[in-house]
Amino acid sequence: MPITQQNVRTNDEIISVDQFTIMHQDRILLKDIAMTVTKGAFYCIIGESGSGKTLLTRAILQMNAPQLEQKGTIAVDLVQVDAVFQDAQSNMFQNVTLQKHFNALYATKSKRPSRKDQQSEIHQMMTQLGLSQPEQLLKRYPFELSGGMAQRIAFIMALVRQPDCLILDEPTSALDQENSQKFMHHLMEVIRQRDLTVLFVTHDFNLVRRYATHVSVMKSGEMIESGSVTQILSHPKHPYTQQLIEAANRRNAYVTY
Repeated sequence: MPITQQNVRTNDEIISVDQFTIMHQDRILLKDIAMTVTKGAFYCIIGESGSGKTLLTRAILQMNAPQLEQKGTIAVDLVQVDAVFQDAQSNMFQNVTLQKHFNALYATKSKRPSRKDQQSEIHQMMTQLGLSQPEQLLKRYPFELSGGMAQRIAFIMALVRQPDCLILDEPTSALDQENSQKFMHHLMEVIRQRDLTVLFVTHDFNLVRRYATHVSVMKSGEMIESGSVTQILSHPKHPYTQQLIEAANRRNAYVTY
């Protein structure tokens, strides 16, 4: 599968996927996927579990298993892109403190700030994302974190690498409604301040409704509908998209935000 670099895309394109298919032992896992994420977009991919959302994001990041047969084109500059996956805690070393995780991250930067500036930056981001007592928190181990705390720490680690685009895979799935709203509020503040482009994977159409600029709907390994969020919400064409919107509307009728 060709993975092309930045000069293949237009200046506004961060990720471009064209006629992309994944097969395993004659079984089609993704079929003819096409999408373009442009600079400044909050692009949502929505679909039920097993629809292929995470498989697609892992393909964009070149993280899928080598035995998967991949056809088509993904154009992306991986230097510009970072990701936070659903189970953020599992991507951390459980016997290493958060402080040492951050030390290792800063050690990889070509222009490394002073230790004092590093700590100041970490503390500022933690506070901005609603994490109190940063100094004490940095002494803790990943297994001591709640799901919501781990998500925010993983997000901060991604920000340290200063990407232009973040891929967020179901970042609120482990959170209750109240903590989900808090996380999204803090998340959007940072995204706006840093002018980040976001590819956001979710199964929650209410998140799409509130935050997305563009949306693609996935079902059984196919993108069945794509467009601006206004277009999809106002004129959904596929029955499955219509079902998702109707289900979200029914939930909203019983929930006070």
